[in-house]
Amino acid sequence: MRHSKSSLSRILAPVVQMTLTASLLFASVAHSASLKVAFIGDQGVGEHAESVLSLIASEGTDLLLIQGDLGYKENTANTWEAHLNNHLGSDFPVLTLVGNHENFEWPLYQRLIQRRIDRISGLSCSGNTGVKAKCQYGNVEVVQVAPGISEVSGISADDGYADFIRSSFAGSSDRWRICSWHKPHRMMQTGSKNGPSQWDTYDACLDAGAMIALAHEHAYSRTYLLSDFSQQTVVHTGSEMALQPGQSFAFVSGLGGREVRSQARGGDYFASIYTADQGAKAGALFCDFEDKTADCYFKAINGAVPDQFSLTRSGSASQDAQTEPVSAPPPTISEIPSGNSDGYVFSRSDKTEYRWIARNANGEMGSTWIDQSCAAALGGSTATGDWGDLMRHAPAFDTLDYPCNNTTTATSSSDSTTGNDSTNGFVFSRTDKTEYRWIDRNASGELGSIWIDRACADDMGGVSESGDWKDLMNRAPGFDTIASPCY
Repeated sequence: MRHSKSSLSRILAPVVQMTLTASLLFASVAHSASLKVAFIGDQGVGEHAESVLSLIASEGTDLLLIQGDLGYKENTANTWEAHLNNHLGSDFPVLTLVGNHENFEWPLYQRLIQRRIDRISGLSCSGNTGVKAKCQYGNVEVVQVAPGISEVSGISADDGYADFIRSSFAGSSDRWRICSWHKPHRMMQTGSKNGPSQWDTYDACLDAGAMIALAHEHAYSRTYLLSDFSQQTVVHTGSEMALQPGQSFAFVSGLGGREVRSQARGGDYFASIYTADQGAKAGALFCDFEDKTADCYFKAINGAVPDQFSLTRSGSASQDAQTEPVSAPPPTISEIPSGNSDGYVFSRSDKTEYRWIARNANGEMGSTWIDQSCAAALGGSTATGDWGDLMRHAPAFDTLDYPCNNTTTATSSSDSTTGNDSTNGFVFSRTDKTEYRWIDRNASGELGSIWIDRACADDMGGVSESGDWKDLMNRAPGFDTIASPCY
């Protein structure tokens, strides 16, 4: 049957309107201050996996994060994609990463994942899709890595993932930060599996105040708020958790559709455990991320809600209540014998770091990172302690301006002369890899760094300081925020 131009317009008009409405909806979600995120892993393509996707759709989810193990066997990638399309839509935002069971069709999965990312307005990713990538959508930023994944061709189990996390989260952010990978450390799961034995990726996320989303074990579990993952040091046991640099938590949400496993491990640092021993069913963790607060709950396909908790992120007013009372009152500004009545220098005992502590514009005790030369110029260290002591002295982290001008900034060999006339920067050499960085102040006044080659390093006077990745980030937190001095 042939249609006239006018009749075709009448037929197509509703379709066009629906398409425009959907596009505007996704654009609105991508820039909204509120975002509902679902977390799952270990799906498969069976009946329970589809039930979980149906649950995710019915809960009003805006973004789905899948922490690996998708189809489990050959020739399932297209079926997996069809299930997403059927239950959520072809233009629904999904971020997926590689698991150990993507050993069959990972190149196809990766293409499907990237095509979906490309279709979504407001969703942006950089890096190696689903392996070593940073993504942003709405008010969340997600860093995906693949520690311990040795089963998939072309993917390294150890590929500088901790360094990638640190560089991706360098600097401040007004978004929620999420670390995402598949295999948890054996102490971060309730099953009998052994994941990567290193803690460096956890430490990198902890330093950024990023929550850690995991899978691999077919169960659900969540830790309390921790200040040290390797020691399982609990900050507090309440259901209200304040995420900030030095405080975070990890969860395993591996009930995406495969069989549910029994509990084999536990510990007093777990806030919630939901396995076959507790009658667990397939389901997902949901978090409603507002600007500074979030409400989270795990929901099973049978309606059970075995875990609920709330989050605040750095900069919110309510997180001061999370810290324990200080055993002795910290020094007040008037008590500091440094000769500077405006503030004082705090030296970290748990890492090499100096902080300037003073009152910020809101009258709160705040702090900012300073280098050793600046610390010396301000009278030297007056107070010393670990991360918890710092937060008791100055809960408002990174809310002060840098207190020293450029003339107080120097290297550890500050009396040495360089082969150039620059007094504001210096060359840093990595000890954990062959790499040179130029360190100088960026446009915001903080110390930043940029990669330079050996010839440039020589032209700028040679190496003044050396250290590993952590030393670099302590020295110059603004990663890749300055221009090369040689080009």
